[in-house]
Amino acid sequence: MHYDLIIIGAGPGGSMAARTAARDGLKVLLVEKNKEIMARRLCSRLLRLGRGGFGTDKVPTDIESRRVTVSIEIDKDHSIIRPKTLPADAEIEYSGTWGPCFNDSWLSPSGHRLSRDPDDLQITGFVVDKDVLLQGLVREACEAGCELRVGTRCIAIEDGPDGVVATLKSGTGKETVRARRAIVADGSFSPLLAQLGFDEGRPEARFRLKFLTLILDRVDAPILDRHRIKLCLPSLHNGYVTLGQWPPGKFQLGASTVAGSSVHLPDILHKVMTESPFADWFANTKSISRIGCNMDLRPPVREPARGNVICVGDNAAYAEAAIKGAIGFGYTAAKSTVTALAGGDGNFAYNDFWLHAVNYFSPEYRRNTKQIKSLPSVLTDAETDTLIAWTEDNHISGVPDDCLSANRAELTTDLPNIARKIFAAPPKRQDSRAA
Repeated sequence: MHYDLIIIGAGPGGSMAARTAARDGLKVLLVEKNKEIMARRLCSRLLRLGRGGFGTDKVPTDIESRRVTVSIEIDKDHSIIRPKTLPADAEIEYSGTWGPCFNDSWLSPSGHRLSRDPDDLQITGFVVDKDVLLQGLVREACEAGCELRVGTRCIAIEDGPDGVVATLKSGTGKETVRARRAIVADGSFSPLLAQLGFDEGRPEARFRLKFLTLILDRVDAPILDRHRIKLCLPSLHNGYVTLGQWPPGKFQLGASTVAGSSVHLPDILHKVMTESPFADWFANTKSISRIGCNMDLRPPVREPARGNVICVGDNAAYAEAAIKGAIGFGYTAAKSTVTALAGGDGNFAYNDFWLHAVNYFSPEYRRNTKQIKSLPSVLTDAETDTLIAWTEDNHISGVPDDCLSANRAELTTDLPNIARKIFAAPPKRQDSRAA
């Protein structure tokens, strides 16, 4: 069977690409390894407003930043997600639940709070039902003529002068399909990028992280009505423990560590629920399920569009896509494919979008995310209480990397021992006499 476009992976990027390409008249095949269109893997469900990134809210000034931003139109029966930086045909109808988030907060063992925003009055994002979002995109793609195959894995792919050849494997056996172009949106640990040569010259990962999240039926913490929380409990875990909504009407409690370490994440989460200062929040809680995954901290692919293939999302950059980013990548990949099939330079169009839509290519951004060390990794419980109480007393708000660095002089004066622990060592100056 011959197609204009084959898309591997029906996450937000792949589904958005399929809908966009099919609506533009391409003959599209969308392949998904799972038997249902569901967000089975551990991934973001927060649709964050604004231009802020993961580790810092500072917008880079050393590159032109064109990150995807969204606005939301909410109605009773269905709502509209509008990517403001994309054309009108990128709008998405959404009929799922909304979990408004007014703030992100870092909590110390005694309950002192450092918040991302100075007050809890402004909505900063929404937790969405990602299953409903994906199912809606795929349904609209199929209505536009896209062919969908679930329970089907792409086990091999080749790119050549006449297009791509993909080997698919399903319950009925193997099949070879051909397409003029391909979009690979198969997530982290993609086996296809190496086959296609995109990993050549790409540095190996510095290390691998493993994640575990428990899905809970209830958490008796009033703060969760408005906050996503990171618990700072150094005596229990040397990393942050995250707590927030997991729609519809559920909650998530998660932690991560370096793969290969002696840290046993199920024990960590159990202790948070039974032995931590916040144990009473979980007294009536039942764990419904748990989700785990691994991720390599690997530098991004600089040119994810090459030949007849475009790589979209987490396979090309660690956790940079989130939801609105993936929507932008999928939409732009489809439009770039249309351009390429019409004889234009679609690869240049996508690569240019990629370089400005993610922050990885800004040295300034990377420096901003590395200015302080993770608080639970270097402080004691008492020191964490002291530090976060100090931010409260001084009316300081923001992401820790941003606000603590901005107030470094005052913090060093008031809490010199803590400042010495949390601030990363400044880069060594190169001796100008050495050559």
